[in-house]
Amino acid sequence: MDHNAPTAGGQPREAGQGLVEFALVAPILILLIMAIFQFAFVLQAQMGLTNAVREAARRAAAAPTADSGSLGTWTAAQLTGGSGLLAQNVQGFASARVVGSPATTFCQYTINGVTSDRVTVSVQYRYPVFFPLLSFATDAMDGSSDGDWTLAATAQMRLENGLTTAPGATC
Repeated sequence: MDHNAPTAGGQPREAGQGLVEFALVAPILILLIMAIFQFAFVLQAQMGLTNAVREAARRAAAAPTADSGSLGTWTAAQLTGGSGLLAQNVQGFASARVVGSPATTFCQYTINGVTSDRVTVSVQYRYPVFFPLLSFATDAMDGSSDGDWTLAATAQMRLENGLTTAPGATC
């Protein structure tokens, strides 16, 4: 039986052609949908990380007068503590994924003869890739081969109450 023989209407039969086309297109569509979902999760985590770091810097800026060492330790605890800012803002947060420890640095600047202190809070976080097929693209984008997406956030604020000791650095 000739599968391409014309039918009664004069058109050749195309039995199974749609199935073959779907089989060729489906893997690309599935990979595209997985990439969209992964990117949405990463974007949500980046926004949460940025929000947590900004809130930690704001809390440090409004904290009572302290020395830079104790204020830095307090700020890191605000971020990474049991139910800290990162846990509240980053979906699926795991403290083991924080790269190093949150960095809190201080500097001093002068404008029109008025000297002020500034706090800078920085965090790096390794966000997991949920779809292993996408880890090659993730590793290409962040320059590592760990299968994670390395996210970073930094925020600066002027201290409302100056430090008890000079920060030792100029902004």
